[in-house]
Amino acid sequence: MSIPFSTDQFEKKSNRYMPRTRVRLDKVIATQTHLDPTKVQQIARQPASSISTDPLVHAHGGHYYVSDGHHRVAGAIERGDTHIWVKRVK
Repeated sequence: MSIPFSTDQFEKKSNRYMPRTRVRLDKVIATQTHLDPTKVQQIARQPASSISTDPLVHAHGGHYYVSDGHHRVAGAIERGDTHIWVKRVK
């Protein structure tokens, strides 16, 4: 059984345990090995301000490990961004 994912739970209801943080992309480390290049290119063509859901990351040792949002991070890198907004899980 799968449960449909809804970004509304993250966007409309703030969570004090997941503060929104702007981080340098060179400090973000992927934890997933496969990305869909078509999806990455689609995200890269959009302005950063149009991405409605921030990637989820865990901070450890000065780096941010991606839990969810690998395509959004890759799209930001492809777009040439130097920073990205993330939700940091405590």
